[in-house]
Amino acid sequence: MESGDGDERRAGADGDVRSGPLLTRPGTVLLAVVAAWTAVPSVVAPPKLTWGLLALLLGAVAVVLLRHARGMRWTTPVTLLTVVLLCATVSAVRSAAVDELVTATLTAALLVGCALLAVNCGPGDVRLLTRGLVLLALAELAVALASALLGVPAPWGYLGIAGTTFEVNDLVPALGGRSTGSMAHPIPFGTLMALAAALCLTSVTRWPLLVRTVAGAAACYGLALSGSRSAALVLCTAAVVTVLTPRALRIGAAARVGVVLVLAAAVLALQDARLSAVTSLQGTGSLTHRLGALDALTRLLGRPPAETLLGSGTGSLDDLFAAGLLQRDGFLTVDNQLVTTFALSGLVGLAALLGMVAVGLLRGVPGVRPAALLLVGMVMSFDLLEWTATAVLFVVLVLLGSARRPAAAPLLDDALPAPAAAVRP
Repeated sequence: MESGDGDERRAGADGDVRSGPLLTRPGTVLLAVVAAWTAVPSVVAPPKLTWGLLALLLGAVAVVLLRHARGMRWTTPVTLLTVVLLCATVSAVRSAAVDELVTATLTAALLVGCALLAVNCGPGDVRLLTRGLVLLALAELAVALASALLGVPAPWGYLGIAGTTFEVNDLVPALGGRSTGSMAHPIPFGTLMALAAALCLTSVTRWPLLVRTVAGAAACYGLALSGSRSAALVLCTAAVVTVLTPRALRIGAAARVGVVLVLAAAVLALQDARLSAVTSLQGTGSLTHRLGALDALTRLLGRPPAETLLGSGTGSLDDLFAAGLLQRDGFLTVDNQLVTTFALSGLVGLAALLGMVAVGLLRGVPGVRPAALLLVGMVMSFDLLEWTATAVLFVVLVLLGSARRPAAAPLLDDALPAPAAAVRP
C-alpha cells in the first residue's frame, strides 16, 4: 500500500496527514463508524443490515488505510487487540453458527482497522474526532429528550422492542423510565454521554472554555436521563483522577487544593444522606449480578485446558450460561468485559486485552486520557465489546495517537499543539 509523495511531504512530523479530502481523513472515518453503530445498534439490528453496514464501513476504513499506508505504523497495542479477537474467532469455529462466525469475523476486522487508524491519528485528526464525538452525543441527547419530554418513541426502544423503556430512572425518578437514545439500551447511551463530558474536561477539542462547559453540562444531563449509575460513578472517578494528577490540567496548586476540599466536603455531606441513586443499589440484582461475574471466574478456570487458554469462542456465552459456568441468576448477560473476554478469548486474550489497555493509556494523547479512563472503568459493569458502538469507542479512545513518537506527544493534557498564530518565539 502506498500513498502519494505529496501526501508524505505535507504530513507533519507527528504523523498527522493534513492533505486530501475531509472524507478520507482517519478522524472522519472513525467518527462515521461510531455514528453508524450508534444509529443502528449491532445487538438488535437484523443480520442482513448488520452485514451490509459492516461491509460498507470496512470498505471505508480500507480506503483510508490504503491512502495513508506509507505513514501508518503497526504497533504493539494493535497486535494485542488482534490476539484478543483472533482467540475468540478461532475458538468459535467449534460451536458458532455460520452467521455468528461471519459477523464476528467482519466485526473483528473492522475493530482492527479502526485501531490501526486510531494509533496513527495526529493532532488534527484527534481534534476532529473528539469534536465529532461530543456533537454526536448532543445529537443523541436530542433523541433522548424527544422521548423523555415529548413522548416520541425511541427509534429502537429497549433491545429492539419499539416504544419500550428500561426500569425506573433512579438518577431522575420524575422522568420515569431510563432513556436509550437510538442505542437500544441505557448503558451504551449513558456511556456515550459520560464520554462526551469527559472530553470536555480538557481542551483536547480546542473549543473555548464556555463552549466546553455548556456541552459538558448538557452531556451530564444526558447521563442523568440514561439513569446509568455505573457510568455516573466512573465519570466522577475519571474527573477526580484528572484533577488530582499533576500536570493533567492547566490549573494551579491553589485550585487543586480547592477541588480536594470541595470533594472532601461533598463526601462528608453525603455520608449520612439517603440518596435513592445510591441506596437503590443495595440488595438489588444489578449489584449482585455484577459481583456474580467475579465468582464465575473460578468456574471458568475449570474448563478444558484449550478453552481456558484460548476461550470458548464468540457465540458461546449462552452455552456457558446453560452449563452453569457464568452467573446463575437467570440474567444472561455477564456485565463485566474482563470476565467476558476470559470466557470468549481465554487467559491469552485476557492478558492481551490488559496489555493493550496499559500500553494505550501510557502512550496515548493525554487530553483524551479522562475519556479513556472512563471507558476502562466501564469494563467492570458492562460488556463493552459486545456492542459494536462501544467496542469501537473503547478501542479508538484507549489507543488514540499512541503510535506518535514520544517527542511529538505533549506532556500536558491540553495538549495538542497551539495554532501557529498563537505560538510566540
